[in-house]
Amino acid sequence: MDLMMRIGPQSVTMDMVARDCGISKRTLYETFPNKHNLISDGIKYNQQQSNAKFTEIFEQASNSFEALMGVYTVAREFIRKTSPVFIADIKRLYPEAFEQYKAQEIDHILSLAKIIKRAKDEGLALPGVKCKIAAFIFTNNMKSIHNMQDFQFPEYTAAEVFDGAFLNFMRGIATTRGQEIIENYVVNTLSNKEN
Repeated sequence: MDLMMRIGPQSVTMDMVARDCGISKRTLYETFPNKHNLISDGIKYNQQQSNAKFTEIFEQASNSFEALMGVYTVAREFIRKTSPVFIADIKRLYPEAFEQYKAQEIDHILSLAKIIKRAKDEGLALPGVKCKIAAFIFTNNMKSIHNMQDFQFPEYTAAEVFDGAFLNFMRGIATTRGQEIIENYVVNTLSNKEN
């Protein structure tokens, strides 16, 4: 999946996958009869890995904003590793896998809405925020930025653009208490990534 996410499924052959995994092509075909099965199982695997990471983040976070920032850090890495070609290829060549991917995206939006709701309950997000709408807009903004990576300002890296979009979203929904947590995150986490 890392290989396909990096260069797109259309460019990846089963020979390349076998070589990248250090196995024979025969062994690969015994496990995955075709590329469609490989992609479908890979999407399921990535979802399971994400869910496990997110569960760990929520168990360790002391509040919902810390959880949101932890989830963002994981999502940022996924976005960094994934070429926009990956989604375009899946949509065009593997419609069933694309439907599976879209279903996961809806699950992510609904999960994000629950976290925003929890943030409201904790007094970290403004009471008037519509959770599902905010989650939908945020997810689609991030997706749009990812799809436009080639057209960004040359003085900013893709990571800086993603960070800016995330922080502006968080600041837009945050109460004063929430703002303090965000600024702590900027100082302690994002500034360390730049060093």
